[in-house]
Order: sequence, then structure tokens, then C-alpha cells
Amino acid sequence: MMFIYSLFLFLIPSFSYSIPVRVLLDQTKTGTWTLSARKGFKLRNRETDKLLTLKQTRHKFTIECRQDAVYLDGKKLCYDNMLFEPIDGIVSFDKGVYEGAFYLQKDKDRYLLINILPLENYVFSVLKTESWPGWPLEINKAIAIACRSYLLHKLLSSRNKDCAYHIKNTNYDQTYTGLHNCPIRRQAVHETQDVFLSHEGQPILAMFDCCCGGIIPGSIDGVIDFKKAPYLKRNYACHFCRSCKIYTWTASYELDHFIDLLQEGTHTIIHDVKTVKIVQKDKAGLVQDIQVGTPRGPLSFASQDFYRLFKDIKSFSFTASKKGNKVVLKGKGYGHHVGMCQWGAREMVNRGSDYKKVLEFYYPNTKFMRLERK
Repeated sequence: MMFIYSLFLFLIPSFSYSIPVRVLLDQTKTGTWTLSARKGFKLRNRETDKLLTLKQTRHKFTIECRQDAVYLDGKKLCYDNMLFEPIDGIVSFDKGVYEGAFYLQKDKDRYLLINILPLENYVFSVLKTESWPGWPLEINKAIAIACRSYLLHKLLSSRNKDCAYHIKNTNYDQTYTGLHNCPIRRQAVHETQDVFLSHEGQPILAMFDCCCGGIIPGSIDGVIDFKKAPYLKRNYACHFCRSCKIYTWTASYELDHFIDLLQEGTHTIIHDVKTVKIVQKDKAGLVQDIQVGTPRGPLSFASQDFYRLFKDIKSFSFTASKKGNKVVLKGKGYGHHVGMCQWGAREMVNRGSDYKKVLEFYYPNTKFMRLERK
């Protein structure tokens, strides 16, 4: 049985179903952005909160950020913070279509471009990239609640930070590329509206990845502070993802290409590689340190550095070896192995679990709550 509690204002005073979410889309010191809206824009000076008078309806703006100021269609602005409000609520930007308004803000020596939209609209848009095409309603409900819970956690965390946005649009947080029109995902958001997972009355940091590879997250070292997020310290494995195509992976590199990529991570000139081996793993079996043997002696690389150098690595659970003129990495899982395993959750639904059972499995010791409507 799912227990849904009303989240009263004394817990999260400013939260309601219509809370605006600020998503960082891009940032630059010098660069250009183009915004367009089919029915045109209203422009507002955020410093004075006054609408600007336009001689005619403007459907497109080019924002050029320079070191000295912001230029709008080639004309220098006297202020740095501006709100672009589309008349029909839709903005085209960087090959995507977005709901809500766009906010330009100066932040120290850089400029931020921020999309502002209602919370539930954001959750629906995020399912475009954080769910998988063709997946059924029940798994989309689970992902919608996880995304909403993560967002609410970030909203609360941002209160203690001097930050213009709540969340980033990349997989650093949740991948967000704008509007879509998938009926199943819209239904999933509607049927779970305002529902989130909580621990001790607060929204949880509901992390998830594509495929956990059977790794027990409670044994992972140094990634998560489990004292702050005990619900992520799951001490049992997920085996539901074993049959998915991305459960195992192989990355093979010709030796010359491997050396070229490796060279980007060290000042030592590498002429040849004799061996590649894993020298340290944590209790969960995740790689922590890799050693590369060269004629001049061994070179050590932390797993994070190795991961950045070799883009075909899908997770931190892998083996490494040199075979002839190739370096072969073999691993399991796709992502960081923490929280909900999406493909495992998909299999749970295939076997008859509903979204409540899925979320209870991946986020132990949590409760379902609901935002209070005003």
C-alpha cells in the first residue's frame, strides 16, 4: 500500500504545485545565443521588473555576450539581467523547443541562460531523455517520481547557495532538452502529479542510472555520503538488469590510438605500452586506480581521470588488459551504479511490479509524500 502524506507549508514553505523551476541551459564568458518565438516576445528588465516597450512584435533575438556588455541584435544593453517571455509560452533555442520564459543573468565574469517553467512541465520534459522510447506507463511513473524527487531535493539545496538556477540541463543532474509530445509520458506525470519520495520528511536525492550491472551501491566508496543519503545505501544487489543489452560492454583500442588518448592525461611522453592493469578496486568491485606499464616505468591513473580520457568506458566496473596490439576494457553496467537501475526497473515491471514496488526496492526506507496544493 502506498502512503501519501500532505507536505505542509512548515516543512517546505514555498513549495506548491506551480513552483517555477530554473534550469541552467548554457553559460559563457563570450558567446552568442539565438531565441525565437512564433508569436513574439515580451521583454522585461529583471532589475526593475518593468516591461520594455518594443516598436513592433519581435519574433527572434540574437544575444551576444561580450566582455564589456550584452548586445541584443547588435545593440548594447544598459543592464545585464533580462527576461524573455514568449507570448505563446514556447521558445525555440539550440535545435530544441522549450516551454516557459528565458532568463539572461550576469554572474561574476560569465553570463547564464536559464529556462524558467512550472515544476510538472519540467518533469514531463525530462522524461523525453531520462526514459526510453516505447516503455510502458508503469515504468514511466517510477521515473517521473524519481525525477520529481531529485528536482525537489535540488530546489531545497539551492536555498543555501547563492545560485541563480536550481538544476543543470546535463546528466550532471538530469538531461533536459525541452518539450516533446509523448502521451504515455504525459499520462505518467499526470497520474503521479505532486508525488515524491521522502526520507525524514524531506525529498530524497533520487539518483538513477541506465544499468547498475548488479553492483551493490552500499559497498561503493567515496561517491555518496551515505550519512546524508542513507536511502542510497542499498545493501542488496539488483539482478533484474542481467538480460539487457547494456549489462556488459567491451571497449577495444588500437595501441597507437590508446597511447594518443592516454597522452592527454599525463605530461610524461609515452612511446609504448607494455601492460595495462587494475591495481585497486573498492568493496563493490569498482575500479579506483589503473596502472599502465611503459618502458620508462609505470604510470598511475585514478579511475575518474581514466574515464574522462576514454569515452567508451560505460561504468567503473571493468577489467583492463593488453592483448597484442590492442588494449581491451571489459565491463558491466552503464552509469554510476547508484539509486534506481532503469533497465532493472523495466524488468521488474515486466514481471508484474507496479511503480510503488519498483521505487521501494531501489530506495529503501523512503516514504511517498505529496506536495500540498494551494
